[in-house]
Formats: sequence, structure tokens, C-alpha cells
Amino acid sequence: MKIDLTDTTASKVNKALVEGRRAIGTPAVGMVLTMVLVTDEENAYDAIRAAEEASREHPSRTLVVIRRTARSPRDRQGNRLDAEVRVGSDAGTGETVILRLYGEVGKHADSVVLPLLLPDAPVVVWWPADAPDEPSKDPLGALAARRITDLYADEDALDVLDRRAALYAPGDT
Repeated sequence: MKIDLTDTTASKVNKALVEGRRAIGTPAVGMVLTMVLVTDEENAYDAIRAAEEASREHPSRTLVVIRRTARSPRDRQGNRLDAEVRVGSDAGTGETVILRLYGEVGKHADSVVLPLLLPDAPVVVWWPADAPDEPSKDPLGALAARRITDLYADEDALDVLDRRAALYAPGDT
């Protein structure tokens, strides 16, 4: 089941998650972690597929954070959150919420994500591309017990790895 929300709030996203679970007949939550996936539109499809595949082994809530730039000058004035909520077979064995953040909202992704985290479940943040050099200092990374970064998209992977190693903090992977 997919639910699209335009110009929404984290509260409405939570409500859509509950409604989606009820609609498919599974009102209880049995997730083992919250995966926060920070990506762009270009890498989103493959990253979401990988996260949904992983959720078959470890049921989780996946929150996909995509910071967007509006295309027209008029739209650039707007600050908004759009969300796509997926539950049931559309989300592996867990739940997936794709969050598209526009304008100033994109600068405060942690404030959008925080109310959507599962209570009493570990948080993992994954940057499939364009990860910060110091993930533990990133506002989203600070929410996580484990921070995962990939180097496959970096042209100077060894230099990036050297920088990340020098700035390593417990929980960085």
C-alpha cells in the first residue's frame, strides 16, 4: 500500500503509517531498527531497493531523506515536506517512508526524522553516496548508534577513506 502526502508534517506521516498498517491488517509494529537513508534522487531507487531487501532479514522502518531543490524560481521560495508512505508488500517486510524536503526544511532533516523514529529501536543512518567526512557530527548521524558510508561513488575513494579514518568515531562504518 502506498500513501502520497504533499506539503505535509511528520505528524501526518505517522498517522499515515498507522492507517496503512491497519488497512493491511497488521496494526502491531515488530521492527528491529530504524534505517535512515540519506540520498539524492539519482541514487534513491537502488538504495531503497537495497534497504527493502535488507528488511526481509531484519524488519525495519526505512526513512529515506532526499533534499530537493525546486526547479522554478517561484517554487524555490517554498519550504515543504512531501512524503510517500509504503507499508506491506510495497516496503519489504517493514515500512518505508520517502521524505522529500524542500527549501529550509532540507536544512533541518533531523527535526523531520526525529518524530518518525521507532521507540526503543536502534537507529542506523546510511549514506549510499556523498557522505559527510565526519558522519557522527552530521545532525542525522548524531541520531544514530551506527553510521554507514559508502565510497563506491567517490572519485578519490582512498583520499575520502583517509579523511574518514582520521575523523572516525565509535559507530562509524
